[in-house]
Amino acid sequence: MRFLKNPRNAEYTKEYNRKMFIRLLRNQSLSRAEAARQLGLTRAAASLIADELLHDGIIREMNPTATQQLGRTPVPLTLCPQSGYAIGVYLNREGCTAGLIDICGAVHSQRELKLDQDDDKIETLTACIREMIEQSDIPTEKIFGIGISAPGPVDGESGRILNPPNFSLWHQTDVSPVLSERLGLRVYLENNASCLACYHMGKQEAMGSEDFLLLLVDSGVGSGVVSHGKILKGAGYFSCELGHTSIDYNGRPCDCGNVGCLEMYASMPNLLRDSPYESWKQIMDASKNDEEAAKLLSKETDYLAAGIINMTNMVSIDTVLLAGDLLYCVGATAKMLEEKVNSRTLRRGILPIRVLAARSGPDSKIQAAADVVFNRYLTV
Repeated sequence: MRFLKNPRNAEYTKEYNRKMFIRLLRNQSLSRAEAARQLGLTRAAASLIADELLHDGIIREMNPTATQQLGRTPVPLTLCPQSGYAIGVYLNREGCTAGLIDICGAVHSQRELKLDQDDDKIETLTACIREMIEQSDIPTEKIFGIGISAPGPVDGESGRILNPPNFSLWHQTDVSPVLSERLGLRVYLENNASCLACYHMGKQEAMGSEDFLLLLVDSGVGSGVVSHGKILKGAGYFSCELGHTSIDYNGRPCDCGNVGCLEMYASMPNLLRDSPYESWKQIMDASKNDEEAAKLLSKETDYLAAGIINMTNMVSIDTVLLAGDLLYCVGATAKMLEEKVNSRTLRRGILPIRVLAARSGPDSKIQAAADVVFNRYLTV
């Protein structure tokens, strides 16, 4: 994170530093002195911000921390969960999951909707969100918005889901503008892999990296790239689509219009096609003793290594986070993938690429969607 000491104008700088202070406390509790050091501000300036946030009920003081140093005992500051909320919505092929989540990441309520092509999807989702808000008794002004996570490609700028493979339920749905109009809240649509990448920024799983790729492999191959601490976007607010880069120009045709796309080989349905296995879990369970399973594991890491190397030759990254089905027995997959990538990159022997597991939990998908809202709210 980069903090402003020299103002564009005093009001902008005050708001910028205030929001960066909150962003900092989302990941850890800090004393005023520690916050000042990380913010690059004087202790007096950091204390002034802290006092204002305490007065507004956004942060609170914890019990003092005992240290061996002489002088005043540090008083840690932490974020108050009730200072802000967001709705996180994760769209899937059968419907969606929605949750009401506070700024510290706790899920206060959750709903799962099963839908089909004949349902009025937006109306059903609107009613679900409205019910969650009404039952929570949270003031509307404390709900910063709705974050929606969906497989790409999506048009985040207009809030329209385009034509993700195997996702016909939501094809060509103008989800953001319609929800925003009906609920009176800001609505942000984001590629699901980019959501997860944002969710990992500054967290332990990214090991402090500001330049990493999150690779989500399940029914498709999604990707989110963080470069210099910011999610990488292109023209029209489109996310990186590593799954639709070609690894074989004479390869299988893809629904996207390209041929030989990484997704046509490395997504789970395509990898499992014509094999005796029904899941990645079955492959990993059998890979130590079964030659065919071991070959599929090797093939999958070959495919993914090709895509990752293409990415590293275009964007400088030092870490790859694996998500989705690959999290099962991820250690063996990560080790094999790391070896293949580092033996073939332009930077081999100079700057090694680490391959690690992404954070995973029962609520991480809706938490990641809500995180899009909090990141927007904390951006000046």
